[in-house]
Amino acid sequence: MRTGMDKCCAKTNQMGLLALTMMTASNMMGSGVFMLPATLARIGSISVWGWGLAFLAIAALALIFCKMSELFPRNGGIIASITASFGPFIGLQMTLFYWLSTWIGNCALLLAGVGYLSFFFPVLHNPFYGTTACIVLLWCSVLWGLRGAKRVGYMQMFTGSCMVLVILSIGVMGWGHFDVARYQAAWNLSGVSDHQAIINAATISLWGFLGIESASVSFSQVKNPRRTIPLATLLGLGLAGLCYASSTNVMMGLLPHDVLMNSSSPFADSAKAMWGSTAGAIISAMVVIACLGAMPGWQILQTEVPRAAAEDNLLPAFFARTNRHGVPWCGLVFTAALMTALLLFTLSPNLQNQFQSVITLAISASLLPYAFAAVSLPVMMVVHRRGGDASFWTYCCLSLVALSFIALALMTESASTVVWGIILQMITIPLYLLYVARRHRLNKGVPQHNLTEQSFSLLSKELS
Repeated sequence: MRTGMDKCCAKTNQMGLLALTMMTASNMMGSGVFMLPATLARIGSISVWGWGLAFLAIAALALIFCKMSELFPRNGGIIASITASFGPFIGLQMTLFYWLSTWIGNCALLLAGVGYLSFFFPVLHNPFYGTTACIVLLWCSVLWGLRGAKRVGYMQMFTGSCMVLVILSIGVMGWGHFDVARYQAAWNLSGVSDHQAIINAATISLWGFLGIESASVSFSQVKNPRRTIPLATLLGLGLAGLCYASSTNVMMGLLPHDVLMNSSSPFADSAKAMWGSTAGAIISAMVVIACLGAMPGWQILQTEVPRAAAEDNLLPAFFARTNRHGVPWCGLVFTAALMTALLLFTLSPNLQNQFQSVITLAISASLLPYAFAAVSLPVMMVVHRRGGDASFWTYCCLSLVALSFIALALMTESASTVVWGIILQMITIPLYLLYVARRHRLNKGVPQHNLTEQSFSLLSKELS
């Protein structure tokens, strides 16, 4: 149990609006903006429409998350809201899905950073050395993250500035080197119809916006969360959208298609093509700083959700153990060990293939929590007696937009991805039984067969 001094120390380590905005934007752009141009090049420049479709869906989710943080402000953000709306069984499932998406996504951040680091050290193109570098950098970021959210916030302001500078330098100056004929020639190279290519690009582009919920999930690490979280969410999305719009298009007409498609450092290669090797090296160094600097911010997400679940007895208690800086250190170290195993498991001769494998896993794990979060908002508004006004129907429409996009993304998933999702859901069944048994031990005076009924009757009582 934390002492009063520990709680005071943790409170002084909380983030303000600027730091939280930069963390939200950095979490979204961390690896998406730096590696996705090469991934989307396999589809073609038509993928710009996929970016637009994904942005509309994420904007709807951003507004939903802002409203959720207003109606249900608590640690754990959207996952806590899902648990309150649908009960502990669905809450446990979505906690696991979201937790998986965060630490799997962190692996992609590391791969992106090492991809640009290979600009200086070509030996990192070797899968063994590249993965070893990822693992070393991972544990360095763990040591920094253990120092608390305030230190992470300072890092995010610096590394986020590097990120924006890199993106805008290419996104603005690159138009002077833009080749319209090259852009048009690579319009749709996916081998499928334009409609299907846009859907595929939108699904992949979703990776670039994962992290929009960063502010709401980090509730316990934020100063004045009722005001700060909605503002940081919208400002972070706007900043990320501006950077994506300014850079993604220009690179499709800047580099030869085969070069962009096989590049492990597309921004550095773009700078090199425009201004020479020195500029490429500077851009590559700044991207490395930006990618690796976003790691501690994502680590807050990958520990805060299981921490909130552990406090509700949904997950083992060690996830809620914090150090004197208010950081759930056990959960941080445990997930870092899992990330190490995943990096070794996904070893590939091609860094781009390894990156695509990892982001496919992360996107798949994030879709269901986003869907349940969108559905839970109308339920919460009814619970809070706000089910009859105009804003209720507005948010219902936003939920429908978000659900339509998520359903579209799920339909394009590969069969193997769907199978793994089903397996994960099956694993939650025995875990939920353990949760019920633990609740029974903690509530010895309550008959065991009534525990589950009581958990699921909480919402119906409020509705009545």
